[in-house]
Amino acid sequence: SRPAALLERKFATALRAAVTDDLPAEALIPDHRLGCKRILISNDWYPTLHRPNVSVVTVPIDRITPTGVVAGGIEHPVDTLVFGTGFASTGFLAPIRVIGRDGLDLHEVWEGGAEAHLGITVPGFPNLLLLAGPGTGLAHGGSLIFVAECQVRYVSRLLVEMTERDLDALEVRRAVMDESIRRFDAAHRELVWAHPGMRNWYRNAAGRVFAPMPWRLVDYWTMTREP
Repeated sequence: SRPAALLERKFATALRAAVTDDLPAEALIPDHRLGCKRILISNDWYPTLHRPNVSVVTVPIDRITPTGVVAGGIEHPVDTLVFGTGFASTGFLAPIRVIGRDGLDLHEVWEGGAEAHLGITVPGFPNLLLLAGPGTGLAHGGSLIFVAECQVRYVSRLLVEMTERDLDALEVRRAVMDESIRRFDAAHRELVWAHPGMRNWYRNAAGRVFAPMPWRLVDYWTMTREP
């Protein structure tokens, strides 16, 4: 959209202003579209990189020594080494083993990517009620506490329903789940996280965006208001 393009150009102009001989553009300016990955909101990041006691090294690390890091044949002395290696965003409920109807193993069902109706219920797994399940993370701002409150209200109403009707089990219907996932995927196809060739933690190994919520919080509140 035009506003997004204007914002992207504004960001790029500001980032290029930080480029120097010691801090080349390829070290400072991302090679992906604005919003494909989380945006760092900070007034301190680029000024920090220009401090005299800070070096930005972009060549691959050769090895770690008792006193520092060797990269490009040069050893950089360090006191502390922090590994920013990411996290396992696809491992919902790991390492818990969850067995459902007819011996279904949840992690085998989710081997191609975790899915749940509204991030809460899964066909074949009666009485399994999830909080912060797949597709309910936030990558566009807002409050995860608000999302959790929506889910707790949804789950609580299901439990009340079970108690009042003396039910032993409840389970989301497969057709409802399929339609939920269809709408989920369709919404993501319109968002920047699904930009071709983009790699981020929002996607699984097959490239499907599965982790963040594609809706506004008020929409999710409406979806979960009545089970």
